[in-house]
Amino acid sequence: MIIDDLDDEVLTTAWGAMRDLGGPGALDVLGWWDLLPHLDDPEARAAAFATLRAQGRALASSTALGCLVAQPFIAGTDIEAGSVVAAVPRRSTQHGQVWLVIGDIRGRQVLLEQPGLGARLLDADAVDLRPVVVPGRLEVHELVCDPAAGETLHAEEVASTLRARSTYAGRVAAAEEVLGAAEVAVQLAVDYSSDREQFGQPIGKFQAVRHLLSWAKTDVVAVDSLIRKALLLFDDPPPNFDQVVKALAGRNGRRACERALQVLGGIGFTAEHEHHHHHSRVLLLDSVLGSSADLSHDLGAWVRSGTDPEFAASVIGRS
Repeated sequence: MIIDDLDDEVLTTAWGAMRDLGGPGALDVLGWWDLLPHLDDPEARAAAFATLRAQGRALASSTALGCLVAQPFIAGTDIEAGSVVAAVPRRSTQHGQVWLVIGDIRGRQVLLEQPGLGARLLDADAVDLRPVVVPGRLEVHELVCDPAAGETLHAEEVASTLRARSTYAGRVAAAEEVLGAAEVAVQLAVDYSSDREQFGQPIGKFQAVRHLLSWAKTDVVAVDSLIRKALLLFDDPPPNFDQVVKALAGRNGRRACERALQVLGGIGFTAEHEHHHHHSRVLLLDSVLGSSADLSHDLGAWVRSGTDPEFAASVIGRS
């Protein structure tokens, strides 16, 4: 089966399950947890990541992102896939770098890993969780604990070799969920442009509105294309390619939502309209595992330091 066809088929099925059952129920029914130990298989990988895109579309909440980030650290151990949720870093204007856990983590363990401190496991019941209240229908808490607390899972010399794979997987997964949420935000604007009339005709017939919707669609298609490339290169990615994927997803996701909001006009600003939930989901996910602003800055510094000028061509040519 062609991977693109599999991805689309799983996406449709997962989207329906997420709408009907919510995140945790959908993951159970879809057998998503069985895919986590097999991300080296292209079909399993495509299915696992497509489910994150469906979660963004349905605005479902689950521990999928954190469990996927944790998987490289528990692979090869006797720890069951899905029983550990990784805390993901986010830069806060008030508190500096903080750690977030996403979804309902009751009954699971929390993985906390930092350069120099290795990877540690903490019982979810033993940590303080500070709720982060934002639109987007995503259950989010800041983790409040001693940075050196918990039981050591891997010392730093081992954790350092797993960190890059974990971060790559997490950034691509977050990009998938951003893509899903942004796609629906754009579709809401498309539907509105067909129904809302001005001067006796749908506003979707006006050139300015068409331009906004075309740009928004281009934004999300570009993210989709780059994610598909990232999944193909999953086993041996080029340097910093996960930063490229996450930076583009965050930037384009925000742009797509902003353009959709322009089309929606005043109704898009109301709490009753679905747009603000999709837009907020994109903003929150952009802020974890490196925001588009921070990653773009880091990539710019990397390029100025003497990056191989053939980097882009080498990525395009690999499959």
